[in-house]
Amino acid sequence: MPETSGHSLPHLRWTQPADVTGPVLLVAFGGWNDAGDSATTAIDYMAEQWGATTFADIDPEVFYDFTVTRPEVRVDFDGVRRIDWPKNEFRSAHATPNGADVILLSGIEPQLKWRTFSEHVIGVALATNARMVVTLGALLAEVPHSRPVSVFGATYDEASTDALDLLPSRYEGPTGITGVLHNACREAGIPSAALWAAVPTYVPSSPSPKAALALI
Repeated sequence: MPETSGHSLPHLRWTQPADVTGPVLLVAFGGWNDAGDSATTAIDYMAEQWGATTFADIDPEVFYDFTVTRPEVRVDFDGVRRIDWPKNEFRSAHATPNGADVILLSGIEPQLKWRTFSEHVIGVALATNARMVVTLGALLAEVPHSRPVSVFGATYDEASTDALDLLPSRYEGPTGITGVLHNACREAGIPSAALWAAVPTYVPSSPSPKAALALI
């Protein structure tokens, strides 16, 4: 499987090579960064529409408190009981007819070892020669559900600011895994940006397909 970086990434599990050339890595995590499940819904919808193929994942064992994010037991068609663990899967796709490639990462925000987790995401970006990382998120805001969803963007390096005509992030305060990932991108020299959708404060836990569509 591909080399991932200058050091071992023991929790990264490749199942096959990624069939991409110079992709954009699109990322969303359920949890604190994902009001109304908007960002993860957007990623999963794009993966389905583009026929994305899973090529790698991150072993959840050291990154989650399983009393907080619990695995689920299911019974398959053969009557065998199986355990589904929290997933962070990398999927590759050819997004447009002219050959633009993407990698889609969707999962659940981990509770533990955020820097190590981010190193594993960066490892995939480097191994696939990703040209940019874009995170999707959703936040609660004082907006009505009857209005179009507001989406705003921010960049985390000078090159992305110039290329995308977005303002650099000036946010200060508590952050989620996406904030740590953007810092890791900067340290690795990978351009990165974020897109955020505003979700009404009175529907924080309901699925918000309207916000997901706005992110797409």
